[in-house]
Formats: sequence, structure tokens, C-alpha cells
Amino acid sequence: MAAERPSPAPRPVRARVRHEPDRSYAVLVEGPDGEVQVGSTRETGRIGQVAREGVDRLWGRPAGSTTWADLELSVPRPPYGSEGQWVRVVSAGESTDPEDLVDVGVAGRAHWIGPEAAWLVVLPGSGAGMHPSEHLDFEPVVSAGEVAALERHLRSGEAPA
Repeated sequence: MAAERPSPAPRPVRARVRHEPDRSYAVLVEGPDGEVQVGSTRETGRIGQVAREGVDRLWGRPAGSTTWADLELSVPRPPYGSEGQWVRVVSAGESTDPEDLVDVGVAGRAHWIGPEAAWLVVLPGSGAGMHPSEHLDFEPVVSAGEVAALERHLRSGEAPA
């Protein structure tokens, strides 16, 4: 008797992220028997990898078969951030590039960009940059000088340095 072959996965396969209270990301994928949590990560940059590996497992594909084109990934805004709120950049991740490190310690205003699963943070001096949630402090103490610096930057209309 031949083994039953799994049905082919739909294209794209739906996946979504659930933000956990500890600020990790649970990755859920629509499988043959409904939505299943396939893994979790604390790094925004690993969400897609966890989802693609989960699709391969759930649908019986060889490891590495699922590409970005095979995936419809939804990452909602985290519950701990709000549009336009003050944040402080606290990390550049593993980067040692001086351009990435220049914003560490700087406070600015955050705006959620869902398709990027990241925050666009407007900062005085350097302009705006994309930052994953794990690189930001969402409860910073912001000085009057920092508020004034961002207001001056926004009024100036200058391109980032």
C-alpha cells in the first residue's frame, strides 16, 4: 500500500505573527488542518525564516522549498507601540557599521510600517530609519532638549546628514 501523499500547499500560504507578552513573535501558518503555531523568535529578522520552515514542515515539502513568493505574511503593529510615540534606539543589532551605530541612544517618533514589520523612526539629525521593535525602548525618558531637537529638524526640512 502506497503512502498517502500530502496535498499540495496553496500559493501563497497564509502566515501571521502574534505578538507575545514577552515581546517575542509567535509565527502561525495555515496548514492542511488549519492554523498552527510553527515556531517563535525574538528577532524580527527571523520571522520569515520561521514561517517558511513551518510551511515546509506542515505541507511535507523538502526543507528550503518555500520562498518569499510562496508566503503571504501578516505582521500587525505590536500592542506595546503606538503611532507617533516617542521611542529611543537602544541597539543596532549585530551591526558594527558606524552608519548603523550613529542612532543608538537617540530619541525620536515611531510610525509602524506593517509590510516591513518594522518602525520608521524619525530622528533629529539623521532623518528617518527602519528599526525592528527589539532595537527600540518604547518607554523612554525624553528630555525637553530632545523634543526641541526633533522639532527643529522637522521644521528645517533638511535631508538627513
